[in-house]
Formats: sequence, C-alpha cells, structure tokens
Amino acid sequence: MQTSKERSFFSLRWKVFINLMLVLAVVHLGYGFYSYYQLTKRVEQERGQAAERDLAILEGLVDSSYDRLVEVAEIIPKFVEEMKGKSVTAEDYVAALDDFFPGFLLNGSLDAVYLYDSFGGAYNKLGIKIQLPVNVISGVLDAEEPVRYFHCREDCLRFVAVPVRLGEESIGVLVVGRALHDIILDFKSQSGRDIGLAVQPRGTPNSARLWKLDLKYLTQKTENITLLNKLVNQFNIPAEGGIFELDNNGRSYQIVLEPPQGAEAERAYWILIDENTKRYEEARQDLLHELFISGVGLLIAAIAQLAFLRAPFRTISDVSEALPLLANSAFEEIRKRLGINNRSGFFEDELDLLKSSTVDLSYKLERLETSLLERAQNLTERSVQLEAERDLVTSLLDTAEAIIITQDDNGRVETLNRFGQQVLGISESEAKMMGFLELNHETGSLPQHRQLLAHLIERKEHKVQMEASIRSSNGQMLQISWLHSVLSVPGGDIRVLTIGLDLTERMHAEKRLVWMANHDPLTALPNRLLFTEKVDEAIKRYQEKNGILAILFCDLDSFKDVNDSLGHPVGDELLQQAAERIQNIICNDGVLARLGGDEFTVLLEGRANIREIENVAQHIIRAFRQSFFIDGYEIFSTISIGISLHPDHGDNVTSLIQHADVAMFDAKESGKNQLRFYHDEQGSQRYERFSLVNDLRRALEKDEFRIFYQPQIDTRTGNVMGVEALLRWQHSEAGMISPAKFIPLAEEQGLIVPIGEWVLRESCRMGKIWHDQGMDFRIGVNIAGQQIMHESLMGTVQTALDESGIRPHLLDLEVTENFLLKQPEITIPKLHKFREMGLSLSMDDFGTGFSSLSYLKKLPINTLKIDQSFVRDIGSDPEGEAIVKAIIVLAKSLGLEALAEGVETSEQLSYLRTHGCHLIQGYYFSRPLPAEELPDFVMNQAVEISFE
Repeated sequence: MQTSKERSFFSLRWKVFINLMLVLAVVHLGYGFYSYYQLTKRVEQERGQAAERDLAILEGLVDSSYDRLVEVAEIIPKFVEEMKGKSVTAEDYVAALDDFFPGFLLNGSLDAVYLYDSFGGAYNKLGIKIQLPVNVISGVLDAEEPVRYFHCREDCLRFVAVPVRLGEESIGVLVVGRALHDIILDFKSQSGRDIGLAVQPRGTPNSARLWKLDLKYLTQKTENITLLNKLVNQFNIPAEGGIFELDNNGRSYQIVLEPPQGAEAERAYWILIDENTKRYEEARQDLLHELFISGVGLLIAAIAQLAFLRAPFRTISDVSEALPLLANSAFEEIRKRLGINNRSGFFEDELDLLKSSTVDLSYKLERLETSLLERAQNLTERSVQLEAERDLVTSLLDTAEAIIITQDDNGRVETLNRFGQQVLGISESEAKMMGFLELNHETGSLPQHRQLLAHLIERKEHKVQMEASIRSSNGQMLQISWLHSVLSVPGGDIRVLTIGLDLTERMHAEKRLVWMANHDPLTALPNRLLFTEKVDEAIKRYQEKNGILAILFCDLDSFKDVNDSLGHPVGDELLQQAAERIQNIICNDGVLARLGGDEFTVLLEGRANIREIENVAQHIIRAFRQSFFIDGYEIFSTISIGISLHPDHGDNVTSLIQHADVAMFDAKESGKNQLRFYHDEQGSQRYERFSLVNDLRRALEKDEFRIFYQPQIDTRTGNVMGVEALLRWQHSEAGMISPAKFIPLAEEQGLIVPIGEWVLRESCRMGKIWHDQGMDFRIGVNIAGQQIMHESLMGTVQTALDESGIRPHLLDLEVTENFLLKQPEITIPKLHKFREMGLSLSMDDFGTGFSSLSYLKKLPINTLKIDQSFVRDIGSDPEGEAIVKAIIVLAKSLGLEALAEGVETSEQLSYLRTHGCHLIQGYYFSRPLPAEELPDFVMNQAVEISFE
C-alpha cells in the first residue's frame, strides 16, 4: 500500500503569532522613537542649563575676585598711614608700595599697583604695566568710590581703582590689578569644565574671530586646541559668541564662547569646554533599559495570547495532520489521534463538528478499501511472482558486466548472458551445445576447473574461486576471475552459477603503474626509487662478491642554456641521447638511472680496482665530447662526473649518492668536463656553504648586516668629499665575514637584490643625518649587476630618496663596467634616468673588465674609479703605472673625475697627485669606519692631512 507524500505548510498558529508580534513591534518602535525624541530634548535642555550655570559660576568668581581686590586696595592706605602717620604724601605712598608690593606679588595677591595724581599723571607703576585710560582715573575722582576696570590686550588683568588722600589737600588714585590665573583655577576646580581666554591682538580689525585671537589661558591645551580648530572649521563663530556642540573621535563636547563683562566688544572671549559623552551614554542606557522592559512586557503579552489560543489551534492541527492519513489507509491511527468528542449542546462548536465528520469519513473509507483489497488479492500475488522472475533474469543476464553461466550437474551450459556471448564470440544456442570446460580455456587451467566443479557437485564446497585465462572472440587472452557457486532449486537438480569477471585491463594497469613508479618516463631508465633499491641490493651482495662497488653521479654541463635557448623539446631529446651514450658505454655491466633534470647515476659492481672505475668514467666523458645533432642543431654538451666508493665513502645508499653528488659539484667548480672522486674535505666545504647560505637568508631578519663608510679625500683641499658604503656581515657565531665570501653566495641565491635595497635605504638615511649635522659630502653605494637588471631598481632608488629626505646630488651610485656592457640597451637608459633625477654615477673597478671606449663615451657617468689592483703596482710595476696614468688621461679627456681606490702609501699618493688624480680612497687616510666614528674623522680631517 503506497503512502501519500506529506505536505509542508506554515502553521496557522505561527501566522497569528507573527502578525501579533509585528503589530506589537510597530507599537514598540513608535514608543521608542517618541522616547528618543523626548530624551534628546531633555538632554539638550540640561546642557543649556549646565552652560548657563557654569557662566553664572564664572561671573560669581569674577565678582568675588573684584571684591578681594577692593579689600586689598582699601587695606594699603591703612598700612601706609600706620607707617607714615596721618598726613601721607605721594612720596610716602611710593616708598611704602615699593616695600609692600614684592610681598603681594609673592603670595599672588597682586600683579600690578599704580599710583596716579588727580590729573592722571602716574607717580609709580609696579608689576605688569599697562596704559590705563584717563576716564578710569577721572571716574574714580568724580564718584569718590572704587571703580572696576577689565583690561585685555597683550595681557588680561582686572583692576580696581580707589581714591586716596595725598597730603592735606591733594587726592590721588590707587590702582591695584591681578591676572586671571586664580579665576581659571577656581572655575576648573568648581565646575570641572576646561576653561580658556582668547584675546584679540593689537592692530587686528574688530571683526576678528576665534581663529585670529591669541589664547592667553587654556586648560588641557594639547587636547583642547584640536577641538577649537575643529570648531572653527565647522561653525561660523559670531562676534557675541555662543554655545556649540561638537563631536570629535566619537566623543561629544559642549563649547561656550562668552565675552567677559567689562571687556571691549569683540576683544576677548571666555572659552568653556565640557565633555558630554558620559551624559549621552547614560541617557542612551536609560532609553535602552526602558525599551527592553517594554519589549519584554509586549513579548509576555504575545505569549499569553498564543497560550490562550493553543487549544483551538491544537484541534485544527490534529485534523490537518490526520486527513493525509486517509490516503495511507491509516484509519485506526486517525481515530486514535482525534479521540472521542465529549462536548455537546451549548459547548459544542465548529471544531467539534469537524472532528466528528473526519472520524465518520474514516469508517466509510475503511470499508471501501477492504472490499477493493479482496478483489485485487489474486492479481497482486501473480504480479509479484512475475516481477521477481523478470528482475532476476534482467539483472543477472542483461545488465551485469560479467560472464554469467548456469550449468547443470554434468557441466553442460544452460544459459549464457549477453556480455558472455560478446566476449566469447558464441551465441547462447551454440553455448548450450557445449560444456563449460569445452570453452576456449587456457589448457593449463582445465584440471583445476574440473576439480573445483567436482567439489561443488559433490557438495564438498558451496562456492569456489580461481583466476585463469580464456581466449576472447578476437583472439586476445583475457584474465578472468571465476566464481562458481551452487544454486538451490527446490525439488530440482543441482545447478551451478558461474560468474567471470574480466581482470585484464586492471592487471595491465597495475603492471604499468609498477613500471611508472620505478622508471623515468622520458628516458625509460630506472628512477631514483628503483636505483636506490638496486644499490641497496648491491650493498647486501658486497660481502658475498669480490671487487669494488662505485656510484657515478653524472651531470650535463650547460644543459640549462640548451633548454632556455632552444626549448624543452630539444632539451628532452638531448637527455634521451645522453642516456643512450652512457648506456652504450656501460652496456650490461652496470645500472644506469636518471634521478631528475640532467642528473644520471651509474652503479658499477665487481670492479677489480679504482683504475677500472676511472676508465669507465673517462670513456663517458670522451663520448660526450662529440656533438649532438637534434632538429638541425649541432649541440656541444660535456659532462661532469662525481664518484663515491663503498664502503670508503659510505655504507648506505643515501650517503653514497650524496657524496657522489658532492664530488660532481667539485668537478663542475674545477672547470667541468672532468671527474672527481669524493674526499672528506669536499663534504665539509659543501656543508659549510649550505650552512652559510641558510644563515645568509636570515641575516636581514636578525639585523646582522653592518655598513662601514670609507672616506674619499680631495687632496687639493684636504676635505672629505665623499664616502663609500661597504657592507659587512657580523655573524652571530662566526663573527665578521668578508664580503668576498658572502656576496657571491647572495648573487647566486638571488638575495643580492633585497640586501642591496637595504644598503641603499640605510646609506641614504645616514647621509641625511650627516647632512643635517652640517657635513656636506656624497655617499657612494655599490649597485650589483642583478640590481641593475631588476625592474624595481628605479622605484627602489626613488623610495630611498623619499623616505630619507636626502638630496639626490648627495647620492652616488657605483656600477661595474662588466654588467653595464652586458646588456647596454637596458642599462644605459636606466643610467640616463638616474642622471635626470640628479644622482651622481661612478664606474667602479674600471679597467678590470672588458672596457669598450665606444660605450664609455655614451655612458652618463661622473667618475671613473681606478681599481686598487692597478694602484698597488705603483712603484713596483711600470706597466701598472702606465695603465693608471692612461686612465687618468682618459677621464680628463672625457670630462670625468678620476678616483683612485686602495691608496696605502705616500709614494702611491704622490704619483697620483703628480699625474692629476686628486680624489683618493684608501687606508693611507682611513680604514672603513662605523657610522658613529665617521663624524669625528670628517670634522678633524682637514687639519690632519699633510701635503709633502
């Protein structure tokens, strides 16, 4: 009985719940927006009130300060009268004020005291001196009471002027003043706000704004200057000031600008700064808390409503889940789920009617189904039997990719499937006239087949299996895995089911994989794996046989050039012909293998002496002196051979091959096209080189490189005109390593470019430092050949100049002539660009390479550097002296400077100066110096040189 597919739907209860939640969410969001609006208004009102409160505090502090000044002004005459008597003259006041004022100034009570006569003439001015307006003096005399005055120009002070009696008939004016420090500090202490005062400079127009005023006072000046600059950029500040809100770096600030009372219009402003971030955060937290509480309440209300509707929804859900069961004939399950309706009359509703109708329908459908099942019973049984037989025949005979045969108890073929007919080339009718053993089996397998089939017929075995060959319809022998098993047929004779699986392709693939795993596909020679096994077997046989066991490690010379110039197909053909030549030499007396690339190895066993092994290697070398002809090309490729012997050079495969490889590298480094036997010194050198290369890769990261600077002297003035940056390696364990040892390794390993970039940047950085200290000389930096050819050189030099800030004419790039003339179409345009940038260029080691005068005149260089190998010959070799002289003359004729390297003796210096070379570098003046020692040498050099 088939079951209907369940339908998926979105439950009504969740629809109601979601709609209810959406309505509540809209209400909640509306309440949130309204609360946020009210909160914003309240916070703004509080900020305004806070600003007004703080301004009131400030005004109160100013008024209190004036009151204290009045008290001081009234105390001073009393002190004077006690000291001088009742009749006090102007001279008495002057003398007394001179005595009192330092004390007032020291305790911070006063910063200025003035005494005026009744006409505004000053008797004395102590402390900060300003020009007090005449109307202030006249106002005091007219009113005969204290007058306040606020002065804010170069300085900001508050003054109180009081009338005093001078003698019996004269009246004068005593003026006391104090700066605003106490008000600033008291306000900061009481309000917590930062405060400042801005004053309009003298001579500026009255329309000045905040960005044109001088800040006389400002607490937290470093942080608040940034806020004031941002305020000016964002707002147009009016003359009367105002209250401004400002955000900076995620924090909120209130800035109040208020003109001080008594100050001239647009002359000064109080600046009050307060951070409101905390108040905003607290307000937001309060709002979020209220929204959370209200949201929880709404959620609880929604859940309560959903709980109230749970029973009706449950009834609808039960009916909806029960109805699909009708299609599955699960009538009893429907009635069990819906149960009996216990409600009736007034309490009964539409849901109860729906449940009752569904139960009645289940009874009627059950009776109908029972009737139909009885009628279809017989048809179903017959259909099942036919389907089983059909499936068996179809699956066994038509779809299987195997030979399927059924035999009777005499071994006669009863059935043969379609695949078996195709493979064996016979029809089913032909097969039925034959026995299984009469098929085209391999003769040698027939006895085993006959014995196994007999065991099955006699019921000694239930199934048997074997592998054997059988000839196919096209004459090919197929490898078949046969499985014979007994078929139990009730009430019938014994039947044998035979299944044959074709294993031919799999066995061929396995053999091919084994061959590929042990051979090189290009040359068909054994690979490293098979060669290692052969050597291991030979080592085990070594104790049983006489003679010498040797490994020859062969490597083609200049094979990479062939690949790069003529292409890999030509290179592959060269490898095949090379393998054939080596095989022709050793014939069957050894094992030849290709390890990879252009590397071949030969295993020689049972040789009588070392001479015999050497003869084989020499024959191979001579064979490779003949050219190869490939695709119309005549190719010359010699071979280098390294030899290791067992057990002298190793007692295992790995060490023998490794030591033969080391010996081969020794042969290449000695000139190629030769053989070398391994010795221990080669191994230690290779290990040392390997270790040095590894350390060199980490030298930059470990900051082990150092730059020394060798001065270059202009002997005409005795001054240092330049220095050459020389790289040194301070190894953490080996100490200082010579550049001659690690520079070639760096070039070989491709490390010279990053190392050269570091030298360039560091030299430019130091050059800028020295230039800023007043030392004006150029710095020469050597550029390696790989750097010149590298596409990033121009950008590297420009970056070094930009980062260091050094002026281009102070940087001299030194290049060697060999690299310049290798690819002049690339190097010469780069040199011209360097000259356009303002750099100086020098040709280093001039004369040691293959100089080309035609190219020399095209090069945009400034200086020819005479190599020290020529300078060393001065005084001992006339030919060397002639070369030096010729280089100097050549430089002059081309308008270039000549600089001699490696000058160590006074004789060499004298010869060079005599012939017009005045730029000298060498130990005669100074060894290469660390950066920290160079400034002392430069400062003292001009007075230390003696020109004899």
